[in-house]
Amino acid sequence: MSKKPTETAKQGDIDLGEVYTRTELALEKNKKPITYGAIGLLVLVALVLGYQKGIAEPRAKEAADLIWKAQYYFEVDSLDKALNGDDQWPGFLTVAADFGSTPSGELAHYYAGAIYMQKGDYEQALSHFKEADLKDDVLSVMAIGNQGDALVELGRADEAAKLFEKAAGMAKNDFTTPMYLMKAGIVRQQAGEWKAAKNSFKRLADEFPLHPDASIARKYAGHAEAMGG
Repeated sequence: MSKKPTETAKQGDIDLGEVYTRTELALEKNKKPITYGAIGLLVLVALVLGYQKGIAEPRAKEAADLIWKAQYYFEVDSLDKALNGDDQWPGFLTVAADFGSTPSGELAHYYAGAIYMQKGDYEQALSHFKEADLKDDVLSVMAIGNQGDALVELGRADEAAKLFEKAAGMAKNDFTTPMYLMKAGIVRQQAGEWKAAKNSFKRLADEFPLHPDASIARKYAGHAEAMGG
């Protein structure tokens, strides 16, 4: 006669039947909390989907329908109208304030930051660039880098350099990465931070050898190294 499985099981073997029994008991004991948790999750999902369909999407469309005139004024260099709007259409400030959580609202913050930079109001520019949480790979990087530009104008060079370095590391491409590596290197060089400056210049020269700034970055890297970097 064959022995029962429990008699032949070696020490340390897993008794699947026992595991299943324990699991069933645990489920039975916690049936109400588990059920309520599942219902709560379904309610949350329903609320999120309802918000997306019933509120977020219509608001996003409304913002997209409103922002075009401000963009037109920006393109023709009518910056005050782009910022504040006219008698019929809102400007970027209104779109940003009323629809800030939509893609067009985020873009309105970016435009407003760019306009304030041109006007020399760097605190306002910095504030709007911080609010511009854009999904576009290039514009999201530039929103960070533009904060660095505003900080340079405000005399906050160390903060600016950190943001240039952050922007350079966000999404590698032939446009924004070398531009912000160069800016970071220059700001670090001006502060006498030779090692950090060398690293930025060297990375630009090594990773983007065909970029127009690669040659000068190589020279700057050599200078920074000679200065102790």
